[in-house]
Amino acid sequence: MTELINKLVAEAGLSNEQAAKTIDVIKGFVSEKFPMLAGAVENVLGASAAPAAPAKEEGSLLDKISDFIPGEMGEKIEGFAKQAADKAGDLLDKGKSTFNDLENKL
Repeated sequence: MTELINKLVAEAGLSNEQAAKTIDVIKGFVSEKFPMLAGAVENVLGASAAPAAPAKEEGSLLDKISDFIPGEMGEKIEGFAKQAADKAGDLLDKGKSTFNDLENKL
């Protein structure tokens, strides 16, 4: 969990609290929409996303999903999660750019 929070802080520019809340929201959404994955989501993301101090990076959490969920299903979920993370990063970049453009116009 700490690793994912650190990644969100570093790559998305979120605070620890924002990153933790983001993870909680995503965890709740995935668990609600895909109840059969709720246990796996809980295993991967933990009980609660408490803000944490930065720790050294030991590889991406997204790369470890298939370790918790064996077989093809784990690989598919891992791929989906990586694509979602990439799209979220792109969306955040676009939002920052739009915000900066609006700020410059004011």
